[in-house]
Amino acid sequence: MDLGSWPTDTEARVVAVDLEHAARLRLSELGLRAGAIVRVTHRAAFGGRVVAIGADRFAVDGRTCTRIDLEAPGGARL
Repeated sequence: MDLGSWPTDTEARVVAVDLEHAARLRLSELGLRAGAIVRVTHRAAFGGRVVAIGADRFAVDGRTCTRIDLEAPGGARL
């Protein structure tokens, strides 16, 4: 399931980030990379999401959300 469809106030493990190199690198610098555990905290405008990684929070636009694949922390995809 992609980040844009993931329910709010839940944790997820990032499976893949299917973006061009520069965008993928920037998200990786923020901690949003394969294997990371994220918490989807809020819905943002136009399909975006606010995610928390540790104590950090940032918004991801709706288009980018559709390119980030997630699964439940135990490994089961929703």
